[in-house]
Amino acid sequence: MRVSAFKINEPVPELNDPIVFGTLIPWLDAGNVGTVVLSRLEESLQAVKIAELAVPGRFFDFTRYRPLARFVEGQRVLKIPNCTLSYAKRPGASDILFLNMLEPHLFAERYIDAVLQLLKALGVKKHCRVGAWWDAVPHTRTLPVSYSVAGQQVDLNTGDLLPRRPGGYEGPTSIINQVTDRLESFGIENQSLMLRLPYYARLEEDHTGVARLIETMMQVFDLPTTLADVAAAEAYEGKRQYQRLSSQVSSSPEVNALVQRLEEEYDSQEPNTSSEPPPSLSPEVEKFLREINDQMGGPGT
Repeated sequence: MRVSAFKINEPVPELNDPIVFGTLIPWLDAGNVGTVVLSRLEESLQAVKIAELAVPGRFFDFTRYRPLARFVEGQRVLKIPNCTLSYAKRPGASDILFLNMLEPHLFAERYIDAVLQLLKALGVKKHCRVGAWWDAVPHTRTLPVSYSVAGQQVDLNTGDLLPRRPGGYEGPTSIINQVTDRLESFGIENQSLMLRLPYYARLEEDHTGVARLIETMMQVFDLPTTLADVAAAEAYEGKRQYQRLSSQVSSSPEVNALVQRLEEEYDSQEPNTSSEPPPSLSPEVEKFLREINDQMGGPGT
C-alpha cells in the first residue's frame, strides 16, 4: 500500500488514538539522545515497522548518509538510510508510533508533504518531537527539560501553561520544522520534549540525557512502568560517563572554573531556556575539551 512517498506494510493495523513520538537526525539530536530514546522505547514496547520511504534516494544523498554493510547469518546485508515509522499496540491505552526522520537533501517540500499525509492516513491525533541540544548547563546538576504544547511552554511539575516570553531563536534551522508548523492544519496536536546537555562535554551517546528524557516521558505520558528499568540502566551508564568527565574536568583549572560558574548560574536562577549560543571559550579550554572528547569517544567541539 502506498501513501504519497511511503510504502505501508499490510495488513494495516487498526490504531487506537495513536500518538507519534518523533526525532529528527541530525538536527536537535545532540548526544544522539532522541535517536537512542526512540530505539530503547521501540525495543521495550516491541514495536513493529509499519512504513518507510519507497525510494529514499529521491530525498537523501547516500554520500552524506552512508549505507551500512553488515553480515547476517553469513549473508552480506546493506542497510539503506531511510525515514521509518513503527508502531506498538497497547490494549486499553493509546497506541504509539515512532517516527525516525532524517533531514532531506533533495525535494524537501515533497518529503514534508509525504510525512504529513502518512500521519493523517494513520489517524494520528498527537505528535511529540523528542530531542536535545547543547546548552550552557553543568553536568553536575539535573539536566533541564522543556515541554511545550502547541508552541507554549508547560510546567512539568504542575502541568500549568507558563507565560509566553517575548523574542525567540533567530538563525539557522531545519526545513523539517515545517512539519511541526503545519501539524495543526492536519488536526494533529503538536508537542515537544527537549533536553539541554552540557555543551562542553559532547558525548557521542549521552546516557544521562537518555535516562532523563525517558523519565520525563513517563511523567508526561501514560507509558508502561517497565520503562523505569530501561531508564535506570541508562542512568547507571550515564553516571559512569559523568564521573569520568568530572575527573578529567578537575585536572584543568580553567574548565573547572567554567563548570563552577555554570553551577552558580544554575543554582541561582532558572536555567537558560533560550537558544542563544553559549559563552565563548579560550583556545586553551577548547583544546582541553577536544582532548576530553577524544578520550571519551565524543564527536569533538
